[in-house]
Amino acid sequence: MADESSIARFPLDASTLQRLDTLALITRKSMATGKPGRRRSPLSGSSMEFADFRRYTPGEDFRRIDWRAYARLERLFLRVFEAEENLTVTILIDCSDSMQHGKPSKASLASSIAAALAYIALKCEDSVIVGTLTDRLAAFRRAGSGKHAIWTIGEFLARLPNSGTTDLNRALYDLGRVVVSPGLTIVISDFLAPGGYKVGLRAVRQLRQEVALLQILAPDEIEPDLQGDWQLRDSEGTGSVPVLQQAYRSDFLRLCKNWPHSLILTL
Repeated sequence: MADESSIARFPLDASTLQRLDTLALITRKSMATGKPGRRRSPLSGSSMEFADFRRYTPGEDFRRIDWRAYARLERLFLRVFEAEENLTVTILIDCSDSMQHGKPSKASLASSIAAALAYIALKCEDSVIVGTLTDRLAAFRRAGSGKHAIWTIGEFLARLPNSGTTDLNRALYDLGRVVVSPGLTIVISDFLAPGGYKVGLRAVRQLRQEVALLQILAPDEIEPDLQGDWQLRDSEGTGSVPVLQQAYRSDFLRLCKNWPHSLILTL
């Protein structure tokens, strides 16, 4: 049971959580996790969702024999049903200095989105891990499953760091010490990392993770109100560059083309 201070710090109100009750996280393909639950698995199981037929082998449960198929084909076939399993959903939040930009900050929106996604996963009995990214995997918390675990998530989100440089490649590579089974990994970031993030993304996929990217940008990062010559300073202290408005837009569009398919959110 959550105390009053935990509820007060939680980034979503009760009415928002109620609206989230109708949602679920869907993966592109089913995964064999070995944990019984409500999500479809590529393995056969005992749910009521019919999957396929296969030939009967002596010693198997004769109650699953399809006698109608036997009447037509004079061969014994078993009815195979979908197995249902739980999934581990890992939610990673970029907490570097660049995420403090915007009004409200990109970090604030990232925290609310992480809370919403965690709640959706937990109510579907999936397990949840939340983690923070800077130049490494700075911290993480395993929250178990079930709605009650959302307060554990809330306490973690209330203590997110709000500074640091960005090295998404190293931070994502660090995930290997936390994730041990197939699952869904969601990365929430502005993805404005000097070294990129594709190397780290490949490392996450090698952990048998389906990856979803949520990119958060402030409006003035997409369409800055610049007139004349400007000197832009990196918020994470890696230098500054002179820029013109037209050149900025051209460089930004070129950068967008190099991003993989992701959902871009603005404040």
